Amino acid sequence: MQLDIILNGSVIWIPERVQGSYSTVSLLTFNDRKILIDPSIIQSLRFIEEKFVDMKLNPEEITDILLTHFHLDHAYNSIFFKNADIYVHENYDNKNFSNFGILMGQAYQKMYEETKDRIKKIKDNEILFEKIKVIYTPYHSRDHVSYFVDTDNYGKVFFPGDICMTRIEFFDMQRKLRNDSSSEIMRKYAEMSDYIIFTHDSPFKI
Repeated sequence: MQLDIILNGSVIWIPERVQGSYSTVSLLTFNDRKILIDPSIIQSLRFIEEKFVDMKLNPEEITDILLTHFHLDHAYNSIFFKNADIYVHENYDNKNFSNFGILMGQAYQKMYEETKDRIKKIKDNEILFEKIKVIYTPYHSRDHVSYFVDTDNYGKVFFPGDICMTRIEFFDMQRKLRNDSSSEIMRKYAEMSDYIIFTHDSPFKI
């Protein structure tokens, strides 16, 4: 299984002007599968497209999308990969999208309507495509999962999703300045990993 980082995620915050984030986008290639992890949000689409052009990769070639969770900054661009099955934890069902707000709720509803027929539900400890372990981590949202992946070029790779978004959060966890459930999982899988791919930061080599 080959790993390529399509886009490093980040967080944007300008008080009273801009509040937003976009997720890291990763590509796993395994046999005839081309698998995206968290295809991000529309603001990052230009940069994803540039990378696809560089790699001579067409959106129609993406066969599968793995979501850490069903939030806009991670999942919205799923609507553009029309041939891909979308894997999300079974607890994504029955969300009340109006809770996200009058306008944001409509964006969530649009994302849901355009992807619901391609959803495949996953559970804790499932193994996907022989190499990807699903870890249920409901500490950011109730449908949140992390992934532990055995790759050929990066070794053992942990994708924590938003239970640990940045290096700074990770360092606090490693120093035991935090001792919550997310920290316990991060320390456990850091010991087993060669790399951590953060959702809103650049990758980190252990």
